[in-house]
Amino acid sequence: MMVDDHKDRRFRFLRCHDCETVFLDHPVDEQDLGEFYPDDYLPYRGEKAWGKYARVVRRQDHSLNRKRVQLVTKHLAAQKNTQISILDIGCGKPDFLRAMKQHTHADCFGIDFKAAQWDDPGYAGIHLSEESVDRYNTSERFDIITAWHYLEHDYRPVLTIEKCLELLKPGGMIIVEVPMYQGLLAKIQKQHWQGWHTPRHINLFSAKSWDFLFPPSHWQIVAHQKYGTLDPFILWWLGRAEKKNIRWNAGFERHFLNLALLKGLTWPLFAWEKYIPLGIQTVIVQKK
Repeated sequence: MMVDDHKDRRFRFLRCHDCETVFLDHPVDEQDLGEFYPDDYLPYRGEKAWGKYARVVRRQDHSLNRKRVQLVTKHLAAQKNTQISILDIGCGKPDFLRAMKQHTHADCFGIDFKAAQWDDPGYAGIHLSEESVDRYNTSERFDIITAWHYLEHDYRPVLTIEKCLELLKPGGMIIVEVPMYQGLLAKIQKQHWQGWHTPRHINLFSAKSWDFLFPPSHWQIVAHQKYGTLDPFILWWLGRAEKKNIRWNAGFERHFLNLALLKGLTWPLFAWEKYIPLGIQTVIVQKK
């Protein structure tokens, strides 16, 4: 069990005895989530939240999306289709899909319950739908589905995975990246670790969770990595910021130099992320 504070409310996580998945006890009603995802929510603002340092942050975002493109194309290498189709669930500000389109010319689709700067001309040609996964209806079938830090927000992850099974072509893959509460940083930061991120995060998955979420009758787990494309330093630093009562809807320009300094000082630890579980995990699963 982990207790986390948010403003004047306290939230409690419970852990399943069998699969060790951690889930939020009495989460916020789904229809009230908009309060916690305002337009000035940091992930929606992206580099704009960092003021005069926006260009530096933009370069980091480009680097993150290159990593994701490389991971996806690695697992697309076995596909024989001449035209690849990809769906990103919880696409938010769809910079990853833009990078995929630029590097692979894939047909790119994204869904999220809230649009985030989708009117940007740079996203032209990407098929974006503002709706929940369970209401997403399309005749398209996908070679690969990605979910970058989405599934921890999902109220019905089992139904989402069943929907992915329906939407994937035979032999298609799903790539999921989420926080990992069993990592070192959660143990150090306790309730301030940003993987908890209450009340937005509903589920936190263990190493055992995936066998339950992806039953072997329909899926084959290709790889489980105890690291991801997202730098775990970011979760650590944001947890540190929250401990100091810096909110996600604040301007972050004045905090940039502190972030850069700490990034340099902690580099020796985070350089070991592929060998020491720090708080991010990735699972690659193939539809049978």
